[in-house]
Amino acid sequence: MHTVEETVVALGGLASCDELRAHGHSLRDIDRPVRSGALLRVRRGWVRLPDAPADAVAAVRLGGILSCTTALRRHGIWAGIDDGRRHVRVPRYAKLPAAAHGVTFHRSLQLVGLPPPRGGIDAASWALAQAVMCESRLDAVASLDSALHTDAVRPRQLESVMEQLPGRYRRYLELTDRRADSGIETRVRLGLRAVNIPFRIQVELVGIGRVDLLVGERLVIECDGREWHSDDQAVKKDYERDLGAAERGYLVLRLSYAQVMFEWPRVVAVVRAIVARGEHRWSARHRRGAVVTP
Repeated sequence: MHTVEETVVALGGLASCDELRAHGHSLRDIDRPVRSGALLRVRRGWVRLPDAPADAVAAVRLGGILSCTTALRRHGIWAGIDDGRRHVRVPRYAKLPAAAHGVTFHRSLQLVGLPPPRGGIDAASWALAQAVMCESRLDAVASLDSALHTDAVRPRQLESVMEQLPGRYRRYLELTDRRADSGIETRVRLGLRAVNIPFRIQVELVGIGRVDLLVGERLVIECDGREWHSDDQAVKKDYERDLGAAERGYLVLRLSYAQVMFEWPRVVAVVRAIVARGEHRWSARHRRGAVVTP
């Protein structure tokens, strides 16, 4: 059996006494490392290691746990623009602190059948439920796509969560597509759909590989999320793919995170102009000189 300290490490450096008791540790077992200084008390019923994550510790001290977009990012799920605030879920009828700088409080939803929090951080399904009601519609769908794509939440579990939310949020599930590789790809997909521009996503092109979106027959749209292009090797690979696509006669529009998030009207105007000129379709002029023709 693990020691109390080892269990706290496994839980992320922070744990409630209820969690530790569920792992077989008695209150006397928990009290021993607290008295020795190996563990520190956060508040009644919670202990931590000296190097426990500061944001989770702060949430527990406020009487809650990390949730919503803050927890989503801890689970590797896309969560839109970081507002720089700590999102904390508190009991439904809790008295909120008079002042908590940089904190957004969420009163707990009445949900059933969801996993409990772990180490002061909400489970992905709980965090999604809170985030769907906190984010914009586009970002909420992007978070749902990301959760499905990464298998952080299984489809049936997500359906169960969404069925417990108000009707306007349940409809978001109809817009999801687990094939989306990133949140900005979801936003581009929904943005093109909103202006009735037909497209396909995650299309396999001969000699090029899988592309994010294909409008018509030859307009390739690639979405560069900030997190996916952090090293020179990834950028080099993108350049090589773009050059290969151009060799084969494709028109490539590579969009950055900032362009999708902050310049979408400009982006959609460019796509509409390309479509209006018919350049998203193959023609003899486009094929001429291409290395490979489809």
